[in-house]
Amino acid sequence: MARYKSILQFQGSIDGLVFYELNGVSVVRKISGFNRDDFKTKENYARVRENSSEFGHCSKTGKMLRNAIYPYYKKCGDRYLYQKFAQLMTAIKNFDSVSERGKRTVYQGLKTTEGKRLLSSFVFGKISSAKDFIKKTSYDEGISLELNTLLTLPSLHLVSILPNYESYRFEIQEQKVSVDNGIFTFDSYFHEEEALQFVAIYDGEEILGMGFLA
Repeated sequence: MARYKSILQFQGSIDGLVFYELNGVSVVRKISGFNRDDFKTKENYARVRENSSEFGHCSKTGKMLRNAIYPYYKKCGDRYLYQKFAQLMTAIKNFDSVSERGKRTVYQGLKTTEGKRLLSSFVFGKISSAKDFIKKTSYDEGISLELNTLLTLPSLHLVSILPNYESYRFEIQEQKVSVDNGIFTFDSYFHEEEALQFVAIYDGEEILGMGFLA
């Protein structure tokens, strides 16, 4: 892009150049060689199409999960957290080894041990990871969590999420348990394979930790 000065001021294109005004300044640039039809059909754009498709999926999946836990997510104190969460979705998607490139999904990535570990280890801004406070997790009868530390006024909030990776909609069930007998037990609402569990650990009004369960 270059600036130009001329007695004649006009906007438009001529001989492969585009003339227009930007912030009150007359500028000129070459017409882009990008063609939308070429992008959709030509082989040399194949890798770009694949990356674009997977990027869109990861962005939508990240937004879906952020919305599912929004009351907690908004307390994290990190204005760039959405970017970090999008990067997390991409990293998890990369563990999908069963789908062809361009069609890899977060769902398939979460079926792997590595994908689950990434999700459960994610730190939400200034708040510690929930796994730092959890000694044991059991799914034998409902969902049971045993903490590795004593809290003065413990309260655990569990958000069960059933995501739809095609429509990017979700269902949630939220439970709160305040009675501390050493083990916090919750009902299990969703039994589908894609169901996710998110927990926030409170001591009084303070959130000590939050995160997804492995």
